[in-house]
Amino acid sequence: MRIKRMTATFGKLERAELTLTDGLNVIYAPNEAGKSTWCGFLRAMFYGVETSQRDKKGFLAEKNRYAPWSGAPMEGEVELEWQGRDVTLRRFAKGNTPFGGFSAVYSDTQQPVPGLTGETCGQTLLGVGRGVWERSAFVGQAPTLAIDGTPELERRIAALFSSGQEDVSYSDTRETLGKWLRRRRHNKSGLIPQMEEELAGLDAALTKLEDTHDRFARAQLDISRLEGEQRRLEGELHVHKRLAVRKLNARYAEAERQRQNLADELARAERELAAVPTERELLDARQGLGRLDALREEELRQRALHSAAATECEQAARDCPDHPLLQLTRGQMDDLCQLVQQMQSKSRTLSRLRFVCLAVALCLGVGVSMLPLPVLHGAVGPAIGAGVAVLTAVGAFIPMSVAAGGYRRRAQEVLAQYEASSAAALAALWQERQGMRSRLEQAENRLRQNGQEYEQARQRLSAEEETLNNFVRAFAPETAGREGCERAIDRGLALRSAAQRLKGELEQAQRRCDDLKAQGAQEIDTLEQLYEPVNTLEQTQHELARVEGNLTAARSALALAQGEMLSVGDRAELEARREALCIRLDRRRTEYAAIEGAIAALDEANNALQQRFAPQLNQLAGEILGQLTGGRYEGVALNREFEAAARSADGLLPRSTLALSRGTADQIYLAVRLAVCRLCLPNEDAGPVVLDDALLTFDDARMTAALEVLARLDRQVLLFSCQRREAQTGIGSVLSLQS
Repeated sequence: MRIKRMTATFGKLERAELTLTDGLNVIYAPNEAGKSTWCGFLRAMFYGVETSQRDKKGFLAEKNRYAPWSGAPMEGEVELEWQGRDVTLRRFAKGNTPFGGFSAVYSDTQQPVPGLTGETCGQTLLGVGRGVWERSAFVGQAPTLAIDGTPELERRIAALFSSGQEDVSYSDTRETLGKWLRRRRHNKSGLIPQMEEELAGLDAALTKLEDTHDRFARAQLDISRLEGEQRRLEGELHVHKRLAVRKLNARYAEAERQRQNLADELARAERELAAVPTERELLDARQGLGRLDALREEELRQRALHSAAATECEQAARDCPDHPLLQLTRGQMDDLCQLVQQMQSKSRTLSRLRFVCLAVALCLGVGVSMLPLPVLHGAVGPAIGAGVAVLTAVGAFIPMSVAAGGYRRRAQEVLAQYEASSAAALAALWQERQGMRSRLEQAENRLRQNGQEYEQARQRLSAEEETLNNFVRAFAPETAGREGCERAIDRGLALRSAAQRLKGELEQAQRRCDDLKAQGAQEIDTLEQLYEPVNTLEQTQHELARVEGNLTAARSALALAQGEMLSVGDRAELEARREALCIRLDRRRTEYAAIEGAIAALDEANNALQQRFAPQLNQLAGEILGQLTGGRYEGVALNREFEAAARSADGLLPRSTLALSRGTADQIYLAVRLAVCRLCLPNEDAGPVVLDDALLTFDDARMTAALEVLARLDRQVLLFSCQRREAQTGIGSVLSLQS
């Protein structure tokens, strides 16, 4: 059989197509391109979708895992060549069942293929059931290539080395015999333990029947004795009850007297409270006392603050006497200081200039005296020079001295007016006087503010005192002063509290009277002549309860014994049942021994059969493993559970796959799968081998060897891979899928 083309709407595949060739097809595709989905699609086309699967933790059922992502119905088509003719397989949704519909027709005539149905498609085309195909020619998405045994695969292998029957399986037969064996005895369950338990029950019933007769007689005697004692105690209890009624009436009379006294006291208290305000008003008045105290403290505090402010203002007035500088503004003060500084500066300048003029005059006189005038002889020249110098000095020095003295006197007069020695001292003095005036103004402002606050505090205190006095005098006219108001309020609260207490006590007394009356108390006495019993009421009740409990137990024992006698049945019937049960138990024990012998014989036959088929399967798997590993390993040891071990060329003992690398273990199980394919799958019109990333753990050399082995198979091979290295070897036909 050869697959030509596949078309799928399956999982992520949406009307996707894949065309294949003969021999080895290396199909490269990156991750998430649909390689595993194509493998699952091909398996579903052959064997259908297992709709009975359910989602579990870490596992999705096929119907959900491969549901089309687009939401379209699950459907697909496979064109293949089988028995010399082209056949088209179609699967589609039927109702709510994915892939529930099926058709198989010849491609040229569209006529149905006889005997090919949705249930028999895989078995007919591939020659094996799903379990065998998944453990041989199909490697899906799985952690390893390891396989496990199934009854179908076991029957298939056993048929090769026995009579050729494929309907006989050691596992099935062993399981059936085991069920028969467990049916007869399994731990504490099964037919034999049940019969043994029933036999023990019959023996116990016969023994119990004798004991029941004895207990029935003893229970009758106990009931007669306990009933007499019960009547005596009930009479004694009646006397206690009559005495209790008499005591109850006496308590009721006392309670009624106390209730009447409390009612009288409450009436008197309510008359006294006629003019007293309510408790809420009294409590508010008590809070008013607190507010009054707070207002009085506030008034005293404001008075002290006002007095302190007045003292501070007086001190500030004494510290700030009237002064001419206080009449000047900042601008006027700056102008005055500038004027003084200008006059002082002009005085200093003129003082310096007069001496300069004097020096110039002297120099001029000397110069004139030294002139070579022909008309001046002898001492006339120097005299003229001295005269010129004197005249010049007098003409300049005297006016300048007068002007400088005038500026200096005017500046001193201004400074003397304000009692300052310099312009800087004048400015400092003005600043000091202004600070004194500011402190005086601040003290006056505080005095006015404190005066207002003091007056307000005094008015609030007066208003609160008047309000409180008016309230108290309304119910206590003789009250005077704060202490008197407090006493009046406390007395009113005490009266209210006493009245409330009396009301509560009266209600409690009334309830007590009602309770006693509800208990049956009366205002009269029966005057019945009664004598106090020897036992107290508690002792009598305890004894009566004990007797009644014993009587109930005795009656229960009597009824139980009577019921047990009826339930156990007749002695003759029980003995007959026991005899029949012993016969059946002996037969089941004989069957159990026979089944044990059959299982032992089956195990012996299975061991013999395994010795026949194991060598050939191991030999073929060893040959393929040698080709895969380049002769590194030459033998495979495989048990019936398909647990494998490999023997190296230079080793003596085989090594378990648990002790080998992951890649080597996968190569061993690939060899086992190919050997199972050659032995168990039909050679005529052989079905394809499907591998999903089966060579992922192989190194390059062993991967190339595996491709060569797959290419030599006499059947079509579909190798899906997410790596390019398989395609780059040039072995087989290379196809590429788009992601």
